[in-house]
Amino acid sequence: MEVSQNAVLRDILSELIKLRASDVHFSVGNYPTLRIGRELRSLEQRELINQEFMEKLVNFLLTKEQQAKLYRDKEIIIAYDFDKQLRFKVIIFYQRSFLSATLRYIPRQLATLSELGVAEVISQFTTLSSGLVIISGTFGSGRSSTTAALIEEINRTKKKYILTIEDPIEYIFVNNLSIIEQREVGRDTNSFADALKYFQEEDGDVLYLEQMSPSEIIPSVLEIASNSLVVTSMAADTATKTIAAIIDSFTSFDQERVKDLLASSLRAVVCQKMIPRAGGGVKVICEVLLANNSVKSIISSGNINQLEGIIQTSRQEGMISFNQALSEAVKRGEIKPAEALAHAPNAAVLQDLIR
Repeated sequence: MEVSQNAVLRDILSELIKLRASDVHFSVGNYPTLRIGRELRSLEQRELINQEFMEKLVNFLLTKEQQAKLYRDKEIIIAYDFDKQLRFKVIIFYQRSFLSATLRYIPRQLATLSELGVAEVISQFTTLSSGLVIISGTFGSGRSSTTAALIEEINRTKKKYILTIEDPIEYIFVNNLSIIEQREVGRDTNSFADALKYFQEEDGDVLYLEQMSPSEIIPSVLEIASNSLVVTSMAADTATKTIAAIIDSFTSFDQERVKDLLASSLRAVVCQKMIPRAGGGVKVICEVLLANNSVKSIISSGNINQLEGIIQTSRQEGMISFNQALSEAVKRGEIKPAEALAHAPNAAVLQDLIR
């Protein structure tokens, strides 16, 4: 990238930090665009992005090997440090045959669970010695921040051997009471499967797995969870769909074994949504599924849709549905009723709860 174009990029990233934006989007024919909270702001004082800019951006950000992967797979995700001060998750892809990119800011200082405002029950997971904890949500729901905060809380309060397997590594951890080893697929290990074998041989205490894919690794992950705490994240918009996605990733022949493994190893699913907060900012709303005996029995039987009823009727155990969490946030004045209804799984049910 030419010196002048390099300077333009750094100016845009500095503006992102100044305005407390989370992302900047580059696409051909548009101005650089920042995401600030839930809003998009075009930087119309900048020049429109063209294909030449994008090609130079790719040459600047990616190694030759990474460029080859981009051209082969048509997309790539990496982490990039600018002057060792600013760290970004970089997503480069094609749309309408043109290159596009999103750079997401990764804060150096990890937010705590309390600062994120996530469900208080999540902090209880730090005391688990084994089992599977899944943090799910759609893109932009903050699930990466929550998983990082959970791992950091363990690091701060427990003496554990923690291994993370990521592609790419986002948040950088520093050893506190725990020892943390971070392995990046493609750089430190050839695959998620190879890194899992290493973890099993090392008999680690806590495993953070960025994603449970490909599906071939899921049985190994569930077996590891019988002796160690496993924290992972998934893309799903409800706790029930999170469980269904795991089971549905297997053929019917293999599902019985996976259902039994999942039922015995699961401890909790927390599914997140980011909702605009009344007065500005965002509010994290969490649906919480805790794996009690009823939940385990339902998973084993495969009647996954029954989980929604368990969540709704188990508030005293610490579970909460999205509709219940949205209703409580509305009553506390944290989010407006219209926003809650727009994000509700069932608007009619939420309307009754608000009344």
